[in-house]
Amino acid sequence: MHAQLKASGLVVWTGGNISQRIEGGFLIKPSGLEYEELTPESMVLCDFDGNAKGSNFLPSSDTASHAYVYRNMSEVNGLVHTHSNYAAAWAAAGKPIPCVLTAIADEFGGEIPLGPFAKIGD
Repeated sequence: MHAQLKASGLVVWTGGNISQRIEGGFLIKPSGLEYEELTPESMVLCDFDGNAKGSNFLPSSDTASHAYVYRNMSEVNGLVHTHSNYAAAWAAAGKPIPCVLTAIADEFGGEIPLGPFAKIGD
């Protein structure tokens, strides 16, 4: 899956990640590893509090966000976080996403709001 993110232009360098719920926790991309270097063995096993369990790699800097979703939404079995050029450009423009699709209206009831800028870890 990670290779498909890169091939589709949805991520650049090491940004973005995928995680998957498994029994008792989830697997997530390690921090700082380039997509071409990833192997099944390099995925990091984490508990639902975001603690890595027995890996030689550090989990993604987004691990806490993934852990929060898995802890609070048992119906979610996987997450994809991308840094596509389109999403990054839209965010840099500082504008909310307009309600131009029925799916947006169904899910959000209107435009998708833009959160404030924050540094990683804030």
